[in-house]
Amino acid sequence: TVEEYMYTGGTMESIERMKRAISETENMVLTYCDELIEATYFSCSGGKTEDAIAVWGSDVPYLQSVSSPGEENSRHYESEYRFTIDEFLLKLGLNSLPDIADQDIQFTYTNGGGIDKCYIRGNCFSGTQMRTLLQIPSTCFELFITDGTVTIKVKGNGHRVGLSQYGAEAMALTGKKFDEILTHYYQGAELTVLTDDQMNTIFDKAWNL
Repeated sequence: TVEEYMYTGGTMESIERMKRAISETENMVLTYCDELIEATYFSCSGGKTEDAIAVWGSDVPYLQSVSSPGEENSRHYESEYRFTIDEFLLKLGLNSLPDIADQDIQFTYTNGGGIDKCYIRGNCFSGTQMRTLLQIPSTCFELFITDGTVTIKVKGNGHRVGLSQYGAEAMALTGKKFDEILTHYYQGAELTVLTDDQMNTIFDKAWNL
């Protein structure tokens, strides 16, 4: 609500800007091949977004890896996590493997620079599995083992598919317009203005799903 927003530090000026943006983009939607797109978004990519197929296993033409410059000032751009080797192996369910070192771990990578596969002495994990099991914010990471400590340096925060919120803000601050930002992150998508009847049809379908 407006009251909650104001209580958390919002301003009437920003509310008026939001109202104006809503009014100026009324009935405007993003489409691909005349179908509404699934406009996925996340916090911060770490410099490059990810292909949908790398995260969800399905190729989506407008959800492809693109550059996302200007995110460096985001507090989510880089983060670091440390585990003992025993903690690391336990999280992966590999606590029976002793004396793990850097050379025991190999990676393959996605188009977006994330981890595609991680191989640890014959055990294979996907990047998304590693993110979940290690509870780190993104699949874009480097891993080092030194003196019994596993250090993981992560870039980005979120699934990294679609629009980066910090990247979009960075583009806006350089003067890019909303349509330029949207069509950058959703490659091949088009902005379309629908009639009220068309919008009502979309809402009716959504309610009946």
